[in-house]
Amino acid sequence: MEDYDIDELIEQLEYDEDREATIAALVKVGEPAVPDLIEALENVIWDVCDGAADALAQIGEPAIPALIDTFAHEFRHVALNASDAVARIGEPAVPPLVEALNDTYDPVREYAVRALSTIGNSTQAVVPALIQALGDDEIDIRTYAAVGLANVGEAASDAVPALIATLADESDRVRDHVAFALSEIGTPEAEKALSEL
Repeated sequence: MEDYDIDELIEQLEYDEDREATIAALVKVGEPAVPDLIEALENVIWDVCDGAADALAQIGEPAIPALIDTFAHEFRHVALNASDAVARIGEPAVPPLVEALNDTYDPVREYAVRALSTIGNSTQAVVPALIQALGDDEIDIRTYAAVGLANVGEAASDAVPALIATLADESDRVRDHVAFALSEIGTPEAEKALSEL
């Protein structure tokens, strides 16, 4: 394997002409590049933090723990980039994201459910975790759980009873997203609940 200077590669992410080749080189480095790439998520130059997120997503499973740890970062854009990157890893990220739903720190749960709701576009493995998140104390988390179930669509039919129960939520925003999720799932039970609103 070639020797790469990880710091130099991360600096090169700023320049569009070599961006894809630079990301490919970082992915080739793999797990040893993860700590530096996590740090690069904080970079003030968008191309650098976006390229770092792309590389982390392509590195895949070895990057998941560090990405989830980054959900607690003090800067929202850093945590959002981490959440997006872990979502792009897909189904292998589901078990650690489910575990993150039990974190006591609200932002960690929020970014976990955001990632799960995005993964919901490609797998129904997220459904049990999103059903669990419908019961969270935080409005944003319940909202993203409903969005994720809507993304899963018809394959989220197991969530219909929990969604119907959540139609009584105190938040208009949560109720609106739950109604949308029920319409996307579209089972007879879901349609009946919507017709009774």
